[in-house]
Amino acid sequence: MDKRNKFWRRQQMARVFKARMILYAAYGHCIIREDGSYYEHPHWFELAKDKWAQVYKTTGTPCSCWMCRGFEYDRKEYKKETLRIIRESMD
Repeated sequence: MDKRNKFWRRQQMARVFKARMILYAAYGHCIIREDGSYYEHPHWFELAKDKWAQVYKTTGTPCSCWMCRGFEYDRKEYKKETLRIIRESMD
């Protein structure tokens, strides 16, 4: 029997959502709520309750930033890509 059913996908979605919120809480700054209050260092589940964070629950990649893509900055790869673009533009 295949383990990848609807329940498994829900669990994976929740796991990714939790990881994103933990990452956002670790690197993010203060958040300002609609009522005007703000938190300096919010816990990840406080972020998850906010209205703006709900898009991270259902969307695989809501935007192209490094946090949403799960992409770590790689300086060596960036330099290689830049050099390739420069060489192509020179030809």
